[in-house]
Amino acid sequence: MTECLRGPERSCIACRKKLPAQDLLRFVCSPDAALLVDYRHKLPGRGAYTCCNAACFARALEINAFARALKCPGVKCSCKAASVHAILCQLRAQIFAKVVSLLGMARKSGAAVSGQQAIFTALRRSDGVAWVLVADDMSASGADKLLRQLGARDIRVLRGLDKETLTQALGGGERSAVLLRKGSLALALERELQRYIDVMGED
Repeated sequence: MTECLRGPERSCIACRKKLPAQDLLRFVCSPDAALLVDYRHKLPGRGAYTCCNAACFARALEINAFARALKCPGVKCSCKAASVHAILCQLRAQIFAKVVSLLGMARKSGAAVSGQQAIFTALRRSDGVAWVLVADDMSASGADKLLRQLGARDIRVLRGLDKETLTQALGGGERSAVLLRKGSLALALERELQRYIDVMGED
């Protein structure tokens, strides 16, 4: 029953921990036998899974687990020659793309509110607010004013992106904060943002 609800389980090829596949990172072997991160679990071919952390990447590389699990062609295989840094670079880029995509979806669906005045207006009905993302490089005066409002309403604050990224994802003029209304998009975005922050701290 648990597997039906959470999807099929897979084992990390490094630590052997068994988790739902959606909670693990998937890798595939490219046509030229290079190791590819398949963050969205959509690439064709045989997959290998690890926990989403540098320790498991390093262990899998050390014991040549990627090549064995993926059954890459022995002569061409470059999986063993991959590095933790190369894996993290792929992973960061793919998580970042997912975060930007989800922010765009939230904007189009009306689940995201950006711009300080619009956020202050939305806060009048704070029961429907999931959290507010404040850009790391938001001006000190603007951040202080917004954080006071959020603290007074006991609304969670997320960090981890800059103004340029928010503006790219949300369009229009410069954006330094975004409010997410409660719902599936807010949950998905929070998960991806946390993973992005965790991965940025690796290396």
